[in-house]
Amino acid sequence: MKKQNIIDSIIDFLASDSAGDSKGIYHPEIVKQHLNNVFNQAVYNTWLNGSKFSDFAQLDAWSKPYVCTVVGQVGTKAHTLLPFAPMQLPNGLGVQAVYDHADSAVLFAPVESDAQVIFAELEVDDMDNVPTYTLQQNNLSTGEGEPSHMLLLDKLPVLPLTLITELDVMMIVSLEQVGDFDEIAMPNGAEDSMIQQVIALMSKKPIPDTSNDMVIDKKG
Repeated sequence: MKKQNIIDSIIDFLASDSAGDSKGIYHPEIVKQHLNNVFNQAVYNTWLNGSKFSDFAQLDAWSKPYVCTVVGQVGTKAHTLLPFAPMQLPNGLGVQAVYDHADSAVLFAPVESDAQVIFAELEVDDMDNVPTYTLQQNNLSTGEGEPSHMLLLDKLPVLPLTLITELDVMMIVSLEQVGDFDEIAMPNGAEDSMIQQVIALMSKKPIPDTSNDMVIDKKG
């Protein structure tokens, strides 16, 4: 579902007789702000649920692939600029996966920026040829309108091997960064729950606890 469709559904309900005492005309930007907050909280609740079981596969439903161009390759190193800043989740889980656009079997391994020096000292580079990525702020092209984040890439194949020129970056992006007419990545049925929560917020009613409705609660 597109972001604008959700906003329209909320506005239409609040303008209908079904809204009761909360009936009224609301500015789309007000609805949008509440929707952003509800969306971000739902993603965080999904992460929290996953952390209980050390299984973050539930976050996959909130992520969306973005095709990013590999640029500036020198030797085995290069970088790619991200179209949006990934959502800030613990352990860098705003970026769910990075793989070669031409060959999805080539999966990149995440590396924390402060771990690169340690890995080099341990000579891990000589033992492991899996390509890696490190998420960091974009310090190459700063300024208004420039991408805010980038991935530093390492252990890329070099000629005569086939070069990696594009990546599929699976990311969770905060709703405020998504265009009004972009498709939103979310679990099935989550849009209905979020619509209800926004309506409850704008009606000044207690927000029902629907976190268990949007995640798969694994027990045992």
